[in-house]
Amino acid sequence: MLTRREFGKTLLAVPVVTSALAQQVRRVQRYASRFNGVRIGAQTYCYRSLRDTTQPWSAQRVDALMGQVVDAFVQNQIDLAEFWIALVEPPGGPGRGPTDPVMRQALRDWRRARPLDVFERARRRFTDAGIEIYSCMYNFADDLTEDELEFPFEVAKTLGTNIISANCTKSSIQRAARPADRHKTFVAAHAENAPFDRNPDGMVYEKNLVGALSHSPYIKVTLDTGHFTAFGGDAVAFVRQHHDRVANLHLKDRLRRAEDRNDENTTEWGKGDAPLGQVLQLMRDQRYTFPACIEYEYAGKGTAVEEMQKCLNFAKAALSART
Repeated sequence: MLTRREFGKTLLAVPVVTSALAQQVRRVQRYASRFNGVRIGAQTYCYRSLRDTTQPWSAQRVDALMGQVVDAFVQNQIDLAEFWIALVEPPGGPGRGPTDPVMRQALRDWRRARPLDVFERARRRFTDAGIEIYSCMYNFADDLTEDELEFPFEVAKTLGTNIISANCTKSSIQRAARPADRHKTFVAAHAENAPFDRNPDGMVYEKNLVGALSHSPYIKVTLDTGHFTAFGGDAVAFVRQHHDRVANLHLKDRLRRAEDRNDENTTEWGKGDAPLGQVLQLMRDQRYTFPACIEYEYAGKGTAVEEMQKCLNFAKAALSART
């Protein structure tokens, strides 16, 4: 039988145990999204529906949003992230339509002020939850000032990564090579015709991705399986031939030779033409060390967490299947 003193000590210990268990629940288990040697991550863009765009921007709202995004990663048990910088920036970046000049200048001013504390707080949230920020993503539009060109390199350092995936044009990726060399940070050309690129001969084509690699050893490729397939590319062949210059993959399914910027052509996984299973199995069999990040962009019927779980289950099944 417990004495009163022993019973009191037991009661005092209970909150500590409960707190520890609660902390464990809020974390992603180590290697939770590594399957047969392949790391599966997620673009924070996948959880964009958590952002309330009707509310004015504030650092406090960004902090709250980062908490929600981290909670979503924990629910899906994904331990690797590509951090979409635009998710936390004020509006005003180049997009799919005309950009308001006042908002554009406000964003330039915000970037010039170097609000790195916002990114530092976000990094701590991800780290505390057991999520590695493997890379970040930035729009290298042609209209960037020199100051804006430097900005993502400082953000990447704050987030604890030396890889920037770049929505870019043929000219802007060449321009990015100089700061990439200076910062010794990899800039990976994203295989997509960026919304702000007015040149139809853009970075979604293999010849332009390969051409970009000549600018610097710090230029790499973020191969988007969906966009690359939609424009006639062979993702499996590209990864096999250029795996040493691939920084990561964006996993997405699309219809082949579909018009870009048409969301109807971005399908649920397994319903399009992108060789998602084959490219993942190639990574597994050849033991490539770069990760593959889910980019949930199709019109799903469930919540972001529910649809992300479907994508994660698809990847896990593909990596468990025999070839």
